[in-house]
Amino acid sequence: MLSRTRRLLLVASLVGVLACAVVGTSATPALGYGKATWQTAFTGTFTFPTTGFGAGFWGWCDFAGGVTAGDDADCEIAEYFHFQAGTGWTCELSIDGSWVQGPEVFDPSSITFHMTGSLVVHPGKLTAGQKRDCVDFFTGGIDGSTSFSNVDTFIPAAPGHYNIDPSVVFPGAIGEFNFTVKQIP
Repeated sequence: MLSRTRRLLLVASLVGVLACAVVGTSATPALGYGKATWQTAFTGTFTFPTTGFGAGFWGWCDFAGGVTAGDDADCEIAEYFHFQAGTGWTCELSIDGSWVQGPEVFDPSSITFHMTGSLVVHPGKLTAGQKRDCVDFFTGGIDGSTSFSNVDTFIPAAPGHYNIDPSVVFPGAIGEFNFTVKQIP
């Protein structure tokens, strides 16, 4: 009886393992926005010596729907701003839209990802001025509009890891400015 139970458990275990293997190999990934053509990650930290001001960001973007342009762009970006005497705030942007590759604002010979779309600012406890500044840091705008067109993300449109001197974009700043870009075959 004991050997019969062992055989039954062994067979049941093997069937369970095979069932898991079949399900695992046949499952497809969740593709809510379609398969990403490009995946990016980025980070930047900046301080301006003697001013007491520092800012930074980190996040990721997926670009789908084409190789040089597409109708699906999805980004999550966190930003922070620190001022003298320890004051400051942090915000997050959830960004959706379309994208196209185009000339960079500061160096037209470099090609970067440009986005058109809309965004949502988190958290809700930010003041109206903080929300405006959070949005404008991403869009380059001055009105805090959550809808935008042809915003240069400054993300290079070529695979690789990029270290950029922050003073190129923010004169007088010290810190780091990094992008990692991967093209998905």
